[in-house]
Amino acid sequence: MRIMSANRVRHLPVVEDEKVVGIVSIGDLVNWIISAQADKGTSEEPKAPVFVDGRLLKTLKGDRIVAEFIEILDDYVASRY
Repeated sequence: MRIMSANRVRHLPVVEDEKVVGIVSIGDLVNWIISAQADKGTSEEPKAPVFVDGRLLKTLKGDRIVAEFIEILDDYVASRY
């Protein structure tokens, strides 16, 4: 998210097998961060479902949801831009 903000990038394509399968917005990241922070202190495991083209692609789970997602985005931006 830091790289997105610094470079004024608001949306990134989600690519699988060299095909665009979805879009991730900075708003999606903000919502996931808020959701992950709200779940802290409860007995529930934090979860962040990832939807692509209206279909559930993957559900990120655990305490590292935000860190894992930021790592994915940072790697993607670094390799593409």
